[in-house]
Parts: sequence; structure tokens; C-alpha cells
Amino acid sequence: MGFYKKIFLIIIIPLLSFTAHKYYVSMTKIKHVKEENSIQITMRFFIDDIEKIINNRFKKEFNLATNEELTETDKFLNIYIHQKFEVKINDQLIEYTFLGKEYDNDVMFFYLESTDIKEINSIEVKNKMLLEMFEEQQNYIKLHINDQIKTMVLMRENDKEMLKY
Repeated sequence: MGFYKKIFLIIIIPLLSFTAHKYYVSMTKIKHVKEENSIQITMRFFIDDIEKIINNRFKKEFNLATNEELTETDKFLNIYIHQKFEVKINDQLIEYTFLGKEYDNDVMFFYLESTDIKEINSIEVKNKMLLEMFEEQQNYIKLHINDQIKTMVLMRENDKEMLKY
């Protein structure tokens, strides 16, 4: 990764923890765990952005991160993620499982996993999450694959990218 990209990420990631934001950024980490033949995916979004999109899409008030949060929230988050996020490994669309979510101040994390992934020669990631609502949305993807770390930046004009290993 280039020097300027590293500096940019060092500046952007801490900004993700501020409460009020005028920028729309998410961070997704995709890690191949060879010992377990799995792909572990962690997604990080601002709670208010996710809440706005799922309230609008599913016509419900989810009240994320409150005592009034709907009991069926995980079900609808799973639907939304599966509609907007895809990963192809070696030109094959993979199935992944939504393991759950977690809140930390004003951000939320989603945990996903795909099993039976032995070898990765190529990976294509498509992330359209929040793009329909926020024109400026940028979805950063950090890949830890084959002892290499690479980064993608996906946005409305370019919502998928492929890397070969």
C-alpha cells in the first residue's frame, strides 16, 4: 500500500468514532483464516446511517442500540446485508452466515463468516451498502489474504473490485 494511502487511512479511521459526521464511510475487514478454511468478515458502520436505511427500506422503526430495539432486527439486517454485499472467491459466489452485531458508542459491527474456503487465487467484493441513500458513501475493504494486506475503496460509481493473488 502506498504511503499516501496509509496516511489517508490513519486519518480517516479515527474520524469514524466521532458522533456527528458529514462524511459517509464504512470499513470492512475480510480475513482468510487458513487454519480454519474460513473467511471472517467484520463490517463497521455508523449506527444512525444503518438505522436510516433499514427504517426506510423495511418501513419499520428499529430503534437500534436502544431498549426499544425490535427483536427481529437481526433478521432484517441479515436480509439487507445479503441484498447489498457479495464476495466471489475464485470466480465463485460464496455463501456467508450473519453471526451477529455489536454496538460501540455510535458505531455498529456486523460479523459474517464463510467456511470451506481452502485457497484464494482471486477475490471480488461488491459492497452496495448505504450507496442508495448516501451519494458520498465510501465503503473501504481491507483484505488479509495469503499473507498480504490490500485495500479497496468502493463507492456508487464503482461498487465492486477484483484482486488476484
